[in-house]
Amino acid sequence: MEKIFVRNHMDSSQKRDPTLTRSTPISFLHLPRPVRDDIYKRLLVLRHPIYIFQEPNSPVESFAPDRSLQWLALLHTNRQIYTESSAALYGMNQFHLEDITPLQANLLRSFLDCIGPMNAALLSHLCVNFPVAERINGQAQKVELRTDSLQSVRLYQDKCTKLSTLETVVHYKNSSLFREPDAFLRDALSLIDERLRAIPSLHKIIVRFVDFNGIPTASAKEFMRELGWIVVPRNGIQS
Repeated sequence: MEKIFVRNHMDSSQKRDPTLTRSTPISFLHLPRPVRDDIYKRLLVLRHPIYIFQEPNSPVESFAPDRSLQWLALLHTNRQIYTESSAALYGMNQFHLEDITPLQANLLRSFLDCIGPMNAALLSHLCVNFPVAERINGQAQKVELRTDSLQSVRLYQDKCTKLSTLETVVHYKNSSLFREPDAFLRDALSLIDERLRAIPSLHKIIVRFVDFNGIPTASAKEFMRELGWIVVPRNGIQS
């Protein structure tokens, strides 16, 4: 293991002894835990999101802008450092899933399987597709989450037990709900809120719009605010 060298603070009499003036190597794990935690935060907590993606028939990959390919090397030092540093990496970063299709549920499952249940339980901030709600068997007044959205919500409930912030993105492939009549929209948004509020740890729901074709309407924004959601239109100004 690499050593961290700390120079001793000595009085003038000690400095005359050449055997005491040399730097003393200490193990990283001999540092106090708060000091180690601060180092983990400085090295592993980013100002920008970590992007998660998966090519067909390939393992899950991540991309962290402005970071080298070796930026996670600290985690592979030993088991204790891995456990301690994982709390910072998974618990203090934002993870954005880069798939705007119904297959994002598969990406979420693959990501959670890849990092394992202990790390999945540390996640606090995820950015995902806005859930899709649709009429049940074409019945105008009955609405339910689409299968992939329901699967994702269940994964949040079962695996992400410390998830406190869920950031959702409305784009051209999942924005049709916001073009429905207000009555249906309110029913659908109420259902989505009910499903998401079933996640015990969840405190903040953010809805970010990247489809700007007339949505969200003023009435949609008002209702989302009533639900306690944070609405971020395309101009980036939260409301």
